[in-house]
Amino acid sequence: MLNSRPSCIGKITRVEVGLPAGHNDFKKTGDKMQVSTPPPELDYDFWIGPSKMMPYIEGRLHMNWRWNYNTGGGQLLDWIGHHGDIAHWGLGFDRTGPLEVEGKGEFPAEDAVWNTATKYRIELKYPKNISMTIAGGHPDIKSGTKWIGTDGWVWVDRGGFDASNPEWKNWKDVPDNVAKVRLYRTAPELKQAAHYRNFLDCVRSRKVTVTPVETAHHSLIPGHLGLIAMMTGRKLKWDASREKIIGDEGASKLLGREYRAPWKLS
Repeated sequence: MLNSRPSCIGKITRVEVGLPAGHNDFKKTGDKMQVSTPPPELDYDFWIGPSKMMPYIEGRLHMNWRWNYNTGGGQLLDWIGHHGDIAHWGLGFDRTGPLEVEGKGEFPAEDAVWNTATKYRIELKYPKNISMTIAGGHPDIKSGTKWIGTDGWVWVDRGGFDASNPEWKNWKDVPDNVAKVRLYRTAPELKQAAHYRNFLDCVRSRKVTVTPVETAHHSLIPGHLGLIAMMTGRKLKWDASREKIIGDEGASKLLGREYRAPWKLS
């Protein structure tokens, strides 16, 4: 909770969240990007589910469902839950969200096989006069999460660490006489499996997990609001306590969608 307690980099003023851009895809050749007949082993109607029915195109299937707004949200919504939760965690904002959101993106044609944003930049205002930039495809925003304070900065991603103070980069852990906050820790030697171990341990102990579902929910909200801001071209005001867009009925409608019959939200 860097901004509600003392930190080594002073008062946090800005956070940068760098995500991927473009589309991670297989080579677009042959019939994979053309309308065709679903294979007999695939129940395509069930696969589409509550989304709008679209002609079957192999290139929109499986991992590539991400690249069409009918079934996915592009790199922004694919990745915001990864680096976005780290940004909130460091700020102590796991149960809150932004106050204002605006964004711009570059999109393929709406009727393209893949139509999600290939480049995007979202500017957010948070409580305590903190600004955040979420970007993909902008070289000034490095992939990962960077907190910038009055006395320095710290950057992390899944496998890297950097800081304004060269001494910090030599630490395997923050010394007890320097640490301002001790966060919830899992077993680092297990790497990704540490999340599985933590979940199973908490099932037994009934303790809260390191990343409870409420944290995941609030981590995703900046990405969804950013996408709505890009689609409408308008700055959004957000009430984090009620989880509502203020004063924009058109943008508010984009917080959900109609389900294709017979699917319904129960």
